[in-house]
Order: sequence, then structure tokens, then C-alpha cells
Amino acid sequence: MDIDKNDRLLIDGELVTVVAAFQEQTGFNCVIKSPTRGLTEAFVLLADVPACKVARSDGSGDSARAITGVWAQWMRWAIPRIRSAVLATRPLRPYAHQDDAVFSVMLPQPKLRFLLADEPGTGKTLMTGMYLAEGRRQGLIPGKTVIVVPAHLVGKWIGELKRFFGIDAQRITADVGREPLDLRADVDVWVVSLDLFTYNTDVRRKVVGSRASWSLAVFDEAHRLTPTSQHLSAARQLGDAAHHLLLLTATPHRGKENFFRALLNLLDPALYRWDPSEKTYDHPMRPGPNNFLRRMKEDLRGLDGELLFRPRYAQTHEVFLTPAESDAYDAVMGYVETWYSSDSVLARSIYGKRAASSVTAALETLRRRRAALSGSQAGRVPPVVPDGFENQDLARAALDSDDAWHDAEAAVLQARSSDRRAELDAVAAAISQLERSLASRDEAAKWQAARDIMQQHQINPGSGQLLVFSEFTDTARWLAGVFRAAGFSTEVLDGSVDQAGREELQARFLKDRFQVLVSTDAGGEGIDLQSAHVMIDWDIPWSLVRLEQRAGRLHRIGQQNEVFVYHLVAPETREGRVQQVILENLTAASASLQGRLYDLLDATVDRTGFNFGAAMAAAHRDPAAVGQVLAAVPDTATLVARAKDIVAEEDRFKTPVDHGEAMQRFASDRLQAINPVIVSAFVDQAASVEGWSVSTGPTPGIRVLRSDLAHLPASFGGLQECLIAADSATVTKAQEEQFRRAEDVIVLGPTEDSFQELVERAVQRCEGDLLAGAAAVDVSSLTGYTLFVYAAELEHHNGIRRIRRTVPFLIRYSGAGAFATAWESVMNLSPTADPSKPPSPAARVEADTAARKAVQTETSEMQRLQRSVTAKSRDQLGDVERRLKRQVRALDSDVRRSRLEQFAAEKADRLAHFALFDNITHTSPTLLGWVQVSGGARANELGHDPDSERVAIAKVVTELEGLGWVVDDRQTAGLGYDLLARRPGTTDQRLIEVKGFLAGIRPVFFEQHEWAQAQQRGPDYWLYVVLQCATRPTVVIRCQDPAGTLAGPRRIERFKIPVSQLRHLMENR
Repeated sequence: MDIDKNDRLLIDGELVTVVAAFQEQTGFNCVIKSPTRGLTEAFVLLADVPACKVARSDGSGDSARAITGVWAQWMRWAIPRIRSAVLATRPLRPYAHQDDAVFSVMLPQPKLRFLLADEPGTGKTLMTGMYLAEGRRQGLIPGKTVIVVPAHLVGKWIGELKRFFGIDAQRITADVGREPLDLRADVDVWVVSLDLFTYNTDVRRKVVGSRASWSLAVFDEAHRLTPTSQHLSAARQLGDAAHHLLLLTATPHRGKENFFRALLNLLDPALYRWDPSEKTYDHPMRPGPNNFLRRMKEDLRGLDGELLFRPRYAQTHEVFLTPAESDAYDAVMGYVETWYSSDSVLARSIYGKRAASSVTAALETLRRRRAALSGSQAGRVPPVVPDGFENQDLARAALDSDDAWHDAEAAVLQARSSDRRAELDAVAAAISQLERSLASRDEAAKWQAARDIMQQHQINPGSGQLLVFSEFTDTARWLAGVFRAAGFSTEVLDGSVDQAGREELQARFLKDRFQVLVSTDAGGEGIDLQSAHVMIDWDIPWSLVRLEQRAGRLHRIGQQNEVFVYHLVAPETREGRVQQVILENLTAASASLQGRLYDLLDATVDRTGFNFGAAMAAAHRDPAAVGQVLAAVPDTATLVARAKDIVAEEDRFKTPVDHGEAMQRFASDRLQAINPVIVSAFVDQAASVEGWSVSTGPTPGIRVLRSDLAHLPASFGGLQECLIAADSATVTKAQEEQFRRAEDVIVLGPTEDSFQELVERAVQRCEGDLLAGAAAVDVSSLTGYTLFVYAAELEHHNGIRRIRRTVPFLIRYSGAGAFATAWESVMNLSPTADPSKPPSPAARVEADTAARKAVQTETSEMQRLQRSVTAKSRDQLGDVERRLKRQVRALDSDVRRSRLEQFAAEKADRLAHFALFDNITHTSPTLLGWVQVSGGARANELGHDPDSERVAIAKVVTELEGLGWVVDDRQTAGLGYDLLARRPGTTDQRLIEVKGFLAGIRPVFFEQHEWAQAQQRGPDYWLYVVLQCATRPTVVIRCQDPAGTLAGPRRIERFKIPVSQLRHLMENR
């Protein structure tokens, strides 16, 4: 047997084409074209020629393998088309605004330079994960990703990427920076803290050195990239090294135009020019829609159309210290006044804040001071006071930084004493006073207030949940004991809890496994706790940003109740009266702005010129001057006015969300989805070809895949047996039911590596039989036809380079001609032992013509979508040019000409790139094979009367159109339903299968693809039955979700509905 040019060979499981062949003594030296390796060489021994030479298209292919080959091509076709395939097997269901940002704005852009500026709690982390996961799948993010975040969020990012998207991200540490080698090649996603990236030269070199290259760089809390910080210059280096750049912040502007322009300039210096020396501007810069998106909480809605964010209320609760607490407070402050210098505002603040929080916190602070004094002071170097904390008004102090406060406390407690022995006696006396106060029978005043609040909200031992925040771990741990003693199951979350412990506490709290979580600010950062809706601020931080962040733990997506926040304030303490007044004024101002002020506390107060932290320091510096501080507190009217200014600025940038359009996209997604029914059916097909067995597993939805001849592939565990599931919901349910092996289950979703490997194995195993051609039977059809499978390569520019994607096409030919048909019709095919003969030349000609038309249609649609994106970019470029011309009118002519020429060059370069993006090309379609299908149905077994079909369809269409539905006839598409009906202005849609009978009722049969669609589409799928089609057509059954209603088999097979069940449906219509 010879090998000739254009022969097809099966080499290493791959079907290749012979370009040239040269016979030698022991075999043939061949130049071959591989679909994965391109042109290469292979030597085929004479003895191996019969085994590897694929028969020409003569009908000799195995029927079952050819059918599996068509299924595999269907999966190849379908997976790239699923708009949100990455989410298909994940426990995340995005909301309209999240879907809109990722799929309508971000993913369509070949080169993303984007500022996502939605308000707090809207899910920017999840949107980033969606973009990353889907971008990797689509090839938009082919290389590595680096995510730069504040230090306390590194663990949260790594955890959520794994939990929601299955992405394994690694942390860049100082140790990683010191390693001599480049970052590990086997890690695709890295997360690094902003400070470490900015200030550690080793880490900076790893991230932005000459060898660094990133497909995507992300900055969380990008408002920290200010012109006055080193973060901005570091970010600029990374932006230059990254193709895609994504900035995340809930506070992009806040009235600081210079800062805002710096962020936009970081994205695109050519479009958004920025001069650091300029501080004032004639007009605000308006970013284009391809670079900026900001949605406001009050505009966002859930999948049910209801508002996503419930109302939020705050109340300042006045607390009067008990006599014992008052004595303790006075003792602490008296000690400080005596033993620290008269100008030590920091010492008064450190001790005073703790004494105002709880007697326990003050007591533990004094004990730490006693320990410091008791040690040797010889050679001791006092700790350095953090920057800003040495100032009398704490100017420049990082009041929202736990690390800074920790270092400030250490500096105070480790300070050298002027008379160590005498001070030790004074500390001992103060400690004795506090211990007596703790022994008092009086309940703590704040605990009494907390009990009243809990009673008001019916939070009792065993029912209801509460979140309590304190600045101090000492207070948090003492308070947890108080709650437990009162019968409340309670846990503490402070800065010492590692990321795994934080996630475990969060999960238990959200599942209502305990009632009260007492958290410090350090512990609660970046954690979502929206199962509770009542929160108590046990003490008030000196940073209003911290108050915003605390409430954000509850007031988030997923909160089902109105949120109530209570600030406990003791006006008898030095800062208490000032806190009380400013918080009450803010609450009153927020009420007049429908709650919008709660996320603008710090910005609003800052806009009035009042410095909250400085006011707290002033109250401690001179208690007699509290009246002057109170006089400077902005009143409600002033706060309202300033807040309205900020809101107006915020609204100027906000982007509306078209919820109706998003819901229509979700409805379309339900039509495209490859759900577990289809996945399981394909697994059965592929396993049969491989010689594997699939059997029922230990819990519902989990099955056992076994190979008795060899080990399974590595992606399936590499053993002879593994557990598989078609979606993650099954695994999640098994975990909740304490199934011990749930972690071992391999999820086979459309984008999982294991599923895609199975698809490619099926393609390689079956392509020879498909190419040779085979026979099959369609038990739903009365007549025969031929299915042709073609493939063409479509080429486009992804923003980095031109890439090719192989797209399969399914063509159906019968005596009436050839046309592109739905892949779902493949579900009707069954193997047969009958022989087949090659299609006629006329059939091939018509099929080739139909395939070329299908390829051109696909190319045109891709061009339409791409050009809609570049059209927006061209419009944005034109807007920038018009603004630039207005801005340079007053400049010197030479300067004006230089600016315009520089922009013209940049514009020409951009337009050239847009042209690359718009240019989509394709190859001619190549025939992959064919299947000759014989009609296996009998007229008396169809479950409907063929002659009545047209009448029944017309009756249903007339009825629906009379009710305002828009109806599309899908009968000839082979989809598994006859009609697609949509109600304009809503997300209502019906996939309708119509069964008609000339006279009375008879059993109804769902064909294989119809029953598969009924299971896959659920409530969107409807069965209509029409009787008396010969005389007076009447719709007698309109059954929504027949698969759920009839509880038939959860597999793809022909399904019969007996007359008894049909009569039951008629009675309940």
C-alpha cells in the first residue's frame, strides 16, 4: 500500500494531510501538514501504512465513532460561543451591572485601558475575576497577570479568585523578590501588595524590570495612586509593561481634579494629557466610555428587578459612663497628664482612645506600659513615632492605618521615663483603680446600650445576628466574653487571624452558624458579612473613611434587609462630645440626601474644611478648648450643601445601567448554554469511544468514570477511576451534605481543562471515521438526509497579534437542497450497522456552496461586532481632538502647532490599529466528513400527526401574536423546539414545541433533541398540544417546563407522555 500526496494519515492520534511522500526501503518519508504543528515530517514504516492511512470518503467509517466525531465538533463550535462560558460551572451568578461592565464594555476591547469606578460594595473584585477568566478563555489575556492591591487585601484576592473562578494566584513576597531567578513560569496570576511593589526594589525589579511582560495589570484601590505619592510612578512603570491595564476604585474624583487627571493619564497619556504642575482647570476632564465606567448604588437592581442595595440608617447613641467607668477614665487620664509631657498629644490620644473604648482596653495598655518600665532601659532605643503622629494636630498622620497606630502606641508605651520607680508606682495605682472598676457590679454603660439595641431588633440568644466593631483587640476579646456570658454564640475577628481563618469565620457567619461577630478594623478589612443587618460601632475611629468601611461590610450586594448602624458615643470623654455632634449632623444631612452621604462621610467633612482627626487631637490637647472645637463643627446645612456638590460631581461621571438589555442577554444565554444534560451526554459518547465505563456515583449528579484497560488521562486524575460531575452546583451540594470525597470530584464544564481535553481526544479518535463517512439513523425523521461537517479558519487581531480560530459548520442536505442546520439536531442520531455510500457529486456541490455561505455569514457577524467597538473608539478619538483644538486656541502658534501635530501622529497610529482590528479574514471551508442519515421514524409512532403540524403551528402563532408576543419560526433549524416567542419590553421568552393531532388526543413523544432541550431550558421550554386540526384547531395544553412537570428521565432519550398524563395537564391548564 502506497502513500500519495493529499492522503490523510492518522499519526499520534492526529489526522494529518500528506504534502509530499518519498518511498524508501523500509517505509515512507512524508512531509505532512498538522492542524496543531503546521508543516512537519514523519516516517511511516511499511507495516504501519494500513493502520495509519485513513480511507478516502467511501462510507467505510464506524457509525458510532463518526457520530461521536460530530458531537465533538459541536462542542468545538459551541464553547467559544457561550458568552459567559467561564461562569457556566461556577457558583457565581453575575448581576446586570456586572455582566454589562465585563461583557459589553471590557471584553470587546482588544487593548483595555480602563478605570472601573463603581461605588463601594458593587463587586469590582468579582468583575475583575470575570474579565480575567473570560479573557483568558477567549485568548485576550494570553500571558501573565499581576494584581496590585493594598497589603490587607492580598489574601482576599487570592481566595476569591480561587473560590469563584478556579484561578490559582500566587503572592509576590519580599522573599520572592530576593530570588535570583525570574518569577515562576508555571504561575499565570500574581498578587502583590502596593507598598511592597512600590518600595521594595527587588520586587519592583521582578515586576517591571526589562524582562517583565504582562498581558494584564490590575490596581485595586487605585485612588492611592496620587501625584503626591511614589505609587503613581511605580504604577506608570507597570502600565508601560502591560498590554491591558485595569484600575479599580470607588472614589475616582472626590473633587480633586488633579488626582483624577493623573489616573486617566496613567491609562492613556495620549488621550488624557496631564501636567503635574497645573492645579486648577477651566473645565473637568470627561473620560470616554471605553476608558471609564461608574455606576451608583441607587441605580443597581438584582435579577428580580428589585433594588440591590437596601436602605441604610445610622444613629448616634449617647452613653453615660457608670461611676466606676468614670473613675477609671479619670485615673487613666490623670496618669497621662502627670507622667507624659504637657504637649504630648499622642500619649493622651493613645490612652484616651482606649479608656473611652473599655476599661479592659485601658487596663491592658497600662499593663504593657508597666512591663516596658519593668525591663532594663539601658541601651534601649525608643521606637520612632510614625510620620505625622508627632504633630500636635496629627497633620499628615495616617489615621486610617492600623500599622501606623500600632507603631504610635509602641512609641508611647516604650518611651523612657523621667523617674521609672515613681512612675511604676503611679501605673500600679492606676491599674488597681481599673481593676476595682472592672469588679464593680454595674454593667458597662455601652453594654447596656447594646442590649437595648439588640432588643429593639429582636436579637436574642439563639436568634438574630449582630456585627460589632472596635478599634482594639483588647476590647474585642473582652466584649466577646460578655456576649457569650449573655448566651450569644460569639467569635472574634482581629488582625491575628490568618486568611484561612478569616474565610472560615466569614463562611460560618454567613451560614448563621453563630450570632455575634466582634471585629477589629484590621480584622474586618475586605470581608463581607451581609447576613447580619445590625451593626454597632463600639468605639469611633478617628478616620471617617474607617466608618464608611465598617458599614460597607454589611451594606453590600446580597444584603436582604434594611441596614442599621449605631455609633456608641460617651460625651463625658474628651473626644466624645465632638464625635457626637459631628455624627449627629452627618446623620441628619444624610437623611435629606436619601442615604447617599453614608459613602461620602470623609469627602463631605473634608470639603467643609473641618479636619476630623485634628479635632479629636485638639480635644485631647486642651480639654478646656472643646467648646472652640465644637464651634468649628460644620452644621447640617453646610454638610448638605457640600454633599450635594460632591453628589453632583459623582452624577456627572455616572453611567446608567440598561437592566432591560442585560436581562435580555441573560435570556439569550439560557438559549446558548451547554448545560449538564448536554455535557453528560457528550461524556457518555466520548467514554464509549475510549472504552471507558460511566456509572452512577455515590450521590446524585456525581458519576464514576472508569477505565479497565489503561489509566485515565492526567486531567482526570491519572488513575483507573475518578468521580465526575457536570457542574459545580452538584459538588457544592455534596459538600453541604458532608460527602467526604467532594473535593476529589472533577467538574466537567465547558471551559474546564478536563472537558476540553476530552473533546480533543474525541476529535482525534473519531476524525478518521468521520472523514471516511458513515451511516446513522434519525428516529425522529420520516425521511433521510446527509450531514456534512466543514471547518474554516477565521483570523482576527486580538490587540496583540493576529490569531486564527478553527470554526466548524454543520450542513444538512436533502433532495430539497443544502443549508446550515443546528448542531442540536445531532442529538437525534443513533448508530447503525447499515452500510453507507458516498454522497453524490451534486450533493457535495450544494453542501460546499452552503458551507461557503455559512463561513461568510460568520465572518460578517464577527466584523459587525468588532466594528461596533472600534466605532466607539473612533468617536472617542474625535471627541478628544475637538476638545484639544478648543484648549490650544489661546496658546502661542508654535506651541499650538506642536500639540496638534503630536496628536495627529498619535491619531494616525490609533486609526491604523483600529483598521487591524476591523480586518477579519477567513479560509475556504474544508470538509471534515459526512454522515448519511436514514429516517427511522414511523408515522404512527411520531406522537403527532405530520399533516396537522402546519395547522397546529399556525394556531399557536396566532394565539401568541394576539397576546402581544413576537414569534420566530424555528421548525427547520433542528433545534428541538418549533417556535421562539418573546414578549417585547420584558425578559419573558418561550421555546415552544408544538404537537398537533387531526382529531382527539393520543400519546405525545418528545424526540431525543426535544427532550434534551426540555431538560436544558427548564422554565423557558413549553409544550403546546393542539387537537382537532382537521376541523376546528384548539390549544388544549400549554405546559411550562415539561421536563420538571413530568419528572421524566434526566438523560437524552425519546420520551413518551401517555394519554393519562396529557389529560391531567389538560385539567390543570
